Amino acid sequence: MKKLITLSLVFLVLTGCARPVWETVSDTVPDVPVVAWQEKAYNIELGLPQGVELLNSNAGWSLYTDEQGQLQIETGTFLAADLADAVKTISGYDEQELNILQTERFGLPEYQFAWVSASKEGSRVCRADLVMNGSDCYAVVCSTPEQAGNTFADEVRQTISTFGLYMDEGV
Repeated sequence: MKKLITLSLVFLVLTGCARPVWETVSDTVPDVPVVAWQEKAYNIELGLPQGVELLNSNAGWSLYTDEQGQLQIETGTFLAADLADAVKTISGYDEQELNILQTERFGLPEYQFAWVSASKEGSRVCRADLVMNGSDCYAVVCSTPEQAGNTFADEVRQTISTFGLYMDEGV
């Protein structure tokens, strides 16, 4: 009798108490943009001013600076759903808060914009050049202390003018 009761309990457990789950065509699917790397992503090529060297590199972003830390140049390769997302990633500002100049570079849309960022060390004037290839974003951001005025204007212009993209054919 014990074997029969035990066998019956095991049978009940194995049959389970779950109901079947039905999926219907009226389910709502959230409209979330999907971003993924293009099959062939580019690398950033940049002419750096004299005395500027790589300080650190991490997760697609590289920071270059001069000895005094006055001129900082940051390059980044990242994914963004759209221009608003890319601008927010780079500057921390919403797209509507900045004046964005749209041009074209390498047959791809290019966006240039500037802003002032404040921190404990003081305010920095930042200028960005962003090239987008679908959801792939390539950015160069130059920043200088606000009190430096136009001291580094030539270096910033020259750096942004040398911004290029290339594809590593050896990979």
